[in-house]
Amino acid sequence: MKTKILAASIMVLLGSGATVAQTYQIEAGAAVTHTDPDGEKSDDSLGLNGTYHFTQVQTANLPLAEAGFLQRSSNVYARSFQELDVINAGIEFYVPDTMFYVAGELQRVDIQGYRNNDWGVRLGVTPVAGLLVWTSYFDEPGYDVNIHAKYVMDLGYNNSLNIEGGYTDYDSHNAPYVFGDFYFNRTFSVGTGYSDEYENDAFTLRSRKFFTDSISGELAYTKADDDKSFTVGARMRF
Repeated sequence: MKTKILAASIMVLLGSGATVAQTYQIEAGAAVTHTDPDGEKSDDSLGLNGTYHFTQVQTANLPLAEAGFLQRSSNVYARSFQELDVINAGIEFYVPDTMFYVAGELQRVDIQGYRNNDWGVRLGVTPVAGLLVWTSYFDEPGYDVNIHAKYVMDLGYNNSLNIEGGYTDYDSHNAPYVFGDFYFNRTFSVGTGYSDEYENDAFTLRSRKFFTDSISGELAYTKADDDKSFTVGARMRF
């Protein structure tokens, strides 16, 4: 039912005649994920997301999905998962006239009787255009060594490539991940990725399409060792 409601909402947006914009400051969206665990009952969950940029983000001549990142745009954001049972809210700040990046995040978890509030920080650098390298620390005993990076490169001919990955050395396990997205043009990308969390290998296929500069839809399919999931979502910019 939730998937049908979201699909109908996307069609309404596409038919709304929204004005094509070269700038935006707010992005908001919703997604429904259908998860099918092995040997258990399937489940649908709703996720919401929103980002407010402190200044207008220019999108001209950039892959639309990466415009904020490429412009090193400081922002505040909030994301929810699993029917608001998990909520992340934070701020990303690129220090003006330097290559330094800092972010802070609060997380609230309330799932089937388990409740936890946590906070974390990220410190990073942007040594060259389109590249961000950072490490994270959360309010837990000790520091788990970790490194993460995201790089968006212009390939010419209206094509771009996004590569992101990371590695965390936890006490009980390691958690690597790597993802890539190829932009066929400014509006359309297809990507794939791999992650390993608690020795649970997961492979993902994903795609995002901007129907106008303001309205986009996205699809993702993930196959893990013990479940598979399918996500459909939409976002709008203002």
